[in-house]
Amino acid sequence: MRTRRNLVVALVVVALAGCGSTTSPGPVASPVASATPQLTPGSSSVPSATVAPTSAPSTALPAGPPRAAFDLPVPPSADAAWTAIDWRKVAADEPLGLVRSMLRWPRGFVAIGSHGSSTPVWTSTDGAHWEPLLFNTPNTFWPGLQIVGIADVRGGLVALTMLAGTWDCTSACPTYSPSLPLMAWTSPDGQSWTPHSGPDIGQPTDWQAAPLLAAGPAGLVAASPTTPANLATSVDGVHWRTVSSGALPTGLAVRAVAGTTTGFTAVGSLPGDADHVRAVAMQSADGVTWTGPYPLGMATASGIILASTGPSWGATGLVAGRNGLIAVGTFIATPGAALWWQSANGRDWLPLPTYAPLGPTTCTGEGCGDWPNGALVGDGHRMVALRGGVDTGAWTSSDGVAWQRIPVTGDIPGEQALSAALLPGGVLLSDATTTWFGAAHGQ
Repeated sequence: MRTRRNLVVALVVVALAGCGSTTSPGPVASPVASATPQLTPGSSSVPSATVAPTSAPSTALPAGPPRAAFDLPVPPSADAAWTAIDWRKVAADEPLGLVRSMLRWPRGFVAIGSHGSSTPVWTSTDGAHWEPLLFNTPNTFWPGLQIVGIADVRGGLVALTMLAGTWDCTSACPTYSPSLPLMAWTSPDGQSWTPHSGPDIGQPTDWQAAPLLAAGPAGLVAASPTTPANLATSVDGVHWRTVSSGALPTGLAVRAVAGTTTGFTAVGSLPGDADHVRAVAMQSADGVTWTGPYPLGMATASGIILASTGPSWGATGLVAGRNGLIAVGTFIATPGAALWWQSANGRDWLPLPTYAPLGPTTCTGEGCGDWPNGALVGDGHRMVALRGGVDTGAWTSSDGVAWQRIPVTGDIPGEQALSAALLPGGVLLSDATTTWFGAAHGQ
């Protein structure tokens, strides 16, 4: 007997250590959701806020993350079609195995990893050679901080950080006295970073997952993983404005936010009555004024349920390609089931009850058959669905509807490898013990 569970991983947000499990089955993402989704730089006027100290802590902090470069094959271009994936097992001491997400921006790529309570960072201009970012220098992140979100705006990059785990910097870092738990860091090149006060979206003691960060044409939106959600917006990552609590429907729990070519799309769950919730989407041009909710219905034998006092279901993440996106969620029951929806515009959603192209799990035992048989990832340019084991496979899509199966070769991942991260030149797949890298061939 075996049980398969999928883990969807998309870029921009790294799971928050020490605050419980993430509410996104990987994507707490900010890939894109629109008719032609893509990450876009921000613009508009700058509101005011208090700036945090710019000096590093004066006393010793925990050791920084690992410092090792790595090299990968030169990736196909962002617009190239992937024609094959060649798998290899990642050695236990390779820094590549620490990577959890990747951001594509106009000047290259930023990879974010996880190593205990630290967050290693690598930058690359070509997607092939990756250099580590050194911590605890006058112009970089301080050790003891975890990066919980990263996005790009017109002036460069913006990262959100908070104290890692239970580390208390109050007495050990006399020069570090921000009024808010989150700090925002800005960088013009991914190498030099400057700290500022972060968005005011509540206290980590109320969070059960990582805060959310997304970039769109109007700038940035940060959201708390709480019910109801707290929102803040910024043009540049330096000046933040708290969004009115009345901007979203009462009781809405936001679980993922994505930047679009026209603004932002958010998904989550909204109370249907005192005891039940349903999955919905919201949209905004600027992160301040929101429209919706747009229902994400649940497919049944008799049709699509949009609202019900019976079952409860919610959306928990977004995975995007160039021309569409897939929202993922769960049917809230015992045992539960995974739910997928596809949309080209973030407003009209079609349930995908068979998890195409992966299909449902085929194993026997508790939970089998009600979860996709593999992993799904996206970076705003392409979606990739894949699985290892005897029935190995890989598919690519730009919209989540039309899928192209591509051949796979090499050292095939194990069938329990369900945690995935998309890189410019391939994909990482892990079973929590072993990691494989699939190098993409393209044309």
